[in-house]
Amino acid sequence: MKAGRFPVGDEAAARDESILLAPLRARHGTRVLTSPARVARQTAEWITDAFEIVPAFDDIDYGRWRGLSLREAGEREPEQVAAWLADPQAHPHGGESIEMLAARVAGGLAFIDRLNPCERCIVVTHALVVKVALAHALGMPLQSVYGMDFAPLSSTVLKRASPADAWSA
Repeated sequence: MKAGRFPVGDEAAARDESILLAPLRARHGTRVLTSPARVARQTAEWITDAFEIVPAFDDIDYGRWRGLSLREAGEREPEQVAAWLADPQAHPHGGESIEMLAARVAGGLAFIDRLNPCERCIVVTHALVVKVALAHALGMPLQSVYGMDFAPLSSTVLKRASPADAWSA
């Protein structure tokens, strides 16, 4: 959505941001997981030489709104856009609802839980996926994602000592 359009999934990074991401460069013992989206894979390449693609962290499927701006989608389908922006169960575009995305992301977090608990993990993904992961990990209602805002290329840290412990941000 950084470009003001619903992504189609094969967008390239707008420019090389490797210098900006240098502080995140993966250290020894850090596992890097990424969305299958091209922009996420490119970003992962800026922080590591080896990463693993995890489909659970892919962006939401925007269905028939892919490639449209929010304004275009709103002009064509105002009631459907309003429903999607208010209800985590709505998926009027024919793609995924926020709730469906949340179930997928929960599976991705469960995958991380099965990793070595001492291993540091970086997930390169999309803003909406981060919002849903935060809501899930912190036990917040899914409706809370509508009030979250993240800058492109920002980082969010989730921690816990073991899968039995609660997450903290």
